[in-house]
Amino acid sequence: MGKRRKKIFHPLIPLFPYSLVPFIFMPVLVAVGLQWGDEGKGRIVHSIARHAHAVARYQGGNNAGHTLVLGPKDILALHLVPSGIVYPKVRCYIGNGVVVDLKSLMDEVRLLERRGIRVRERLGISPLCHVILPYHLVFEKCLGEGLRLGTTQRGIGPAYSDKIARVGLRISDYLNPKSFKEKAGKNLRGKLSPFMSAPAIRELEQAVMKDYPSIANFIRPLVRNVSLELFEMNKKDRRIILESAQGTFLDVDFGTYPYVTSSNPIAGFAPCGVGLGPKTIGMVLGVAKLFATRVGEGPFPTEITGSLAHQIRESGLEYGATTGRPRRIGHLDLPMIKKACRINGVDRLALTKMDTLAGLPRLQICVGYDLKGEFLTEPPDDSSAYEELKPIYKELPGINGDLGSMTKYKDLPSAAKRLLKEVVEFAGVEPAVLSLGRSPKNQIILDQKFEKQWM
Repeated sequence: MGKRRKKIFHPLIPLFPYSLVPFIFMPVLVAVGLQWGDEGKGRIVHSIARHAHAVARYQGGNNAGHTLVLGPKDILALHLVPSGIVYPKVRCYIGNGVVVDLKSLMDEVRLLERRGIRVRERLGISPLCHVILPYHLVFEKCLGEGLRLGTTQRGIGPAYSDKIARVGLRISDYLNPKSFKEKAGKNLRGKLSPFMSAPAIRELEQAVMKDYPSIANFIRPLVRNVSLELFEMNKKDRRIILESAQGTFLDVDFGTYPYVTSSNPIAGFAPCGVGLGPKTIGMVLGVAKLFATRVGEGPFPTEITGSLAHQIRESGLEYGATTGRPRRIGHLDLPMIKKACRINGVDRLALTKMDTLAGLPRLQICVGYDLKGEFLTEPPDDSSAYEELKPIYKELPGINGDLGSMTKYKDLPSAAKRLLKEVVEFAGVEPAVLSLGRSPKNQIILDQKFEKQWM
């Protein structure tokens, strides 16, 4: 008989026999949202990036917003630059899967530098990133699709469309003046001629070319072979974090289509979005808040309105970091989180915003759906089915107490422990971190091995 394995004692871990298997450290971690974005990925990456060597974005554009709390009155919203930029020794990368509005990136870098954060010597951008240009924003507004789908109207969709249609401009094209002028002019005229007069098109084209020299000169020194640099880091077992924008149910394939983003936030795309091989991924950290929110249009089975929604929105400051739009509010949807864990291959959970729920007399959590008399334990892939989807709720006692001051699991109220247990049992994935506030200081570590290896 083999040697008996030493038990790991933790109040949540015994729920899962497989959790006793030794955790093998791999130096690339993917942080992915398990809902419709806004789960608190920025604060989680902020807390684990302190000891990382690199943080890289792998998809999306400046439609994302990661809010970092650096002090009591020091709040920083990032849109393109990865969350690790606030740590002086961490290199940051924008991978090939991201579409980049170069003017917005230049403004963001300058904003960070005015705050005393060194950026340019630590930020690398892949020459394979596709570029968002002013005509993409104009084209999106002309179509009106962005308004119908509830997008941020920042030209993200049209830029990704150009990429797939093989007419897009990459940063490598942008930095070639002759090639850029020819391709950009052709694309601009082709897209906007059905909507705008010839003089208006010429005026827009002149505006694009007027800004070109200063933007190109600013961006050129930032271009790096992101794929190669991350590959070399990985060979040396450096800690690398790949962060998503948006969340699983905004994924263009697995989300609530067509009310989705134009890229793949899911973890499976992460290595592709930075140019690493799939075997380099050692851990997927799924981030979910303990209620649900959504910005813009689209199905939302557990949505609530009225005074309760208003109370949660105001308590949790649930307004878009990019647009400032009020987020729609809903009860925690466990089937959604379970499906997201499966699709992303989640190894550990980071659960956020329990403090927002404190003081509510009772909690409702969705544990399944009724679809025409059929019981479902996962959200359907058929988007049209959402119209007839009825959530099935389980009621839990409300959580009382000042959670923001707690740093240990044992100090949590029994109702908070009950909620955690329900999430962990339903999702079938161990928790690593419980966030109880906007600052990295307001959190409880639920997995000591994770803390030792990543925090």
